[in-house]
This record gives sequence, C-alpha cells and structure tokens, in this order.
Amino acid sequence: MEELLKEVLSFVEGDARWWDEAAQHVEELAIGLAEAKRTKWDLLAAVYHERAKAHRDLAERVRKRSGG
Repeated sequence: MEELLKEVLSFVEGDARWWDEAAQHVEELAIGLAEAKRTKWDLLAAVYHERAKAHRDLAERVRKRSGG
C-alpha cells in the first residue's frame, strides 16, 4: 500500500507542476492581447494556479496523515 500511496502522491504533485506550467504559458500568451481578451486569459491562468495549489495542498495533507 505504501508504494501505491507514493505513486499517487507523485502523480498529484506532477499534476500540480503541470497546472502551474500551463498557467504560466497562458499568462505569457495573454501579454500581447487587448485588455478585454487578456482579462479572460488571466482569469484562466488564475484558475490553473488555484488547481495547482489544490493539488499541492492535497498531497501535503496526505503526507502528514501518512506520517511521511
């Protein structure tokens, strides 16, 4: 069971990194847009960052409960 938990945590933490990278990419793309469109893309990036944080927080809670 411990190996499975490590695998799940690795997957969740990898997703967190992916969400952050996706958010950064969206932010970079939004730089050259008109303000109205940029606002929408910035909101999307913020949601991606929020998802990344949720994944990191979940992994941390699981680690604390499992003693690791």
